[in-house]
Amino acid sequence: MQSLHQHVSLFPLLAKDLQHLLLDFQLKDAFRVQQHELNLIFQKDQEQISLRINTEAKTGLFFFYEYPIERNGTVFPLFQDLIGSKISLVQAHKNNRSFEVVFANNQALVFKMYGPLANVIWFDNNQVKQLFRAGIENDFHLKRDEFSQSNASQELPVFEGNFYVYQLSPHQYGLGFKEEFGLNQILKTEVIFEALHTFSGNFLQGYIFLSEQQKLLARFKQKLKREHGLLTGANAFLNHALTATPYEEIGHILMANLHVVKKGEKEVTLHDFYREQPIVIALKKDLSPQDNAAQYYQKARNRAKEIPLKQKQVEVCSLKIKELEETLNQISAAKSLRELRSWIKEEKKVQDLPLKEKFRRFDCLGFAVYVGKNAVNNDELTLKFAHKDDLWLHAKGVSGSHVIIKHQQLKPFPPQVIEFAAQIAAHYSSSRNSQLVPVIYTPKKFVRKPKGAHAGQVAVEREEILMVEPKIDI
Repeated sequence: MQSLHQHVSLFPLLAKDLQHLLLDFQLKDAFRVQQHELNLIFQKDQEQISLRINTEAKTGLFFFYEYPIERNGTVFPLFQDLIGSKISLVQAHKNNRSFEVVFANNQALVFKMYGPLANVIWFDNNQVKQLFRAGIENDFHLKRDEFSQSNASQELPVFEGNFYVYQLSPHQYGLGFKEEFGLNQILKTEVIFEALHTFSGNFLQGYIFLSEQQKLLARFKQKLKREHGLLTGANAFLNHALTATPYEEIGHILMANLHVVKKGEKEVTLHDFYREQPIVIALKKDLSPQDNAAQYYQKARNRAKEIPLKQKQVEVCSLKIKELEETLNQISAAKSLRELRSWIKEEKKVQDLPLKEKFRRFDCLGFAVYVGKNAVNNDELTLKFAHKDDLWLHAKGVSGSHVIIKHQQLKPFPPQVIEFAAQIAAHYSSSRNSQLVPVIYTPKKFVRKPKGAHAGQVAVEREEILMVEPKIDI
């Protein structure tokens, strides 16, 4: 069934009963809580009634209370010039999903219940004075008489004198005007306020549960994706280290053939006396043969350090992947917000961390280097945490982490620090398994976020490029 909580036929019924309920009541208070909740309190003699409009679930939901809702915490007062005004009429607009509460001097609150664009508008005669949801800017240009000019003809549901609230699925609910057999009926009532209040409470609770569940699933799937990426990279590194010619042996081969290797060559073909076959060796053309050999010996030392780190990373990632998969299964199987509460609290703790604690941090020669962990975290690092004079780095042309070097007043960035940060940027990129990776760097003030760009996407001006080996020296 389709829920009729915002159907055009509902509002004449609601307006009629509100007219009977609120006639000669005065508006005692009106205030907004956050951006999605409006509270209206009405009083007549000693009797007080509250009406709450909630738009958190992308639709207008009504709640009714036989007591005054008190202001708690920070609120934003609304419609203050109407306070003390007496209600003279409540009427629905013909063929429209709206109704109005009319006060003296031809002032009115128009309830425009247009799904995600639901709003409550204060009109003085035909002019807008204030909105409940000021972010819906087009509503400032509305005229009150526009709401009564609809000529739409629509077949209305049959109203049989009762309202029904149904549970359509574990977390979805519907409001109906007639009995539907085969559906889980949770309320049957002649009172429209009771029906709307019950429906709204269940609908909102279901919406919040599904929203929180989807947020958690998305976050943990992103974490799982990252761990799979790290595991794949670590395994690829170990496989390459196992199958490729050892760097130390390449250094020995170069040292044994210094007389035939010339500076300026990009590669050389020599005899591999370990395997009795030719071997093509990549060279840096600006280095001497001895320095090229020294580079391979340094690579051998680095690899000896990195292999146990990568083996540990495989172990840790495998364990985390198993834990994350179990967590995802538990979140998917959850039936209530209570079951999600521990993960929601944990994620909130992470979000509430000081910005600098959200990123990976390294130190080099007294300079702090920060590294983003994912696309959203990259945006936080670059757009919220980085200063305009920090140095920004990223592997060129591939996906990867944003890296910044925090500037120090009147101190230039040492070349060793830039190379250190560039190696980290290369390591935390999709080119981490390449021997050399081009990394761009520029002051953060030349990095901007284009309009409509996805998370982590930026535009860079005045970049410089450094070729580095992907690695982390801790």
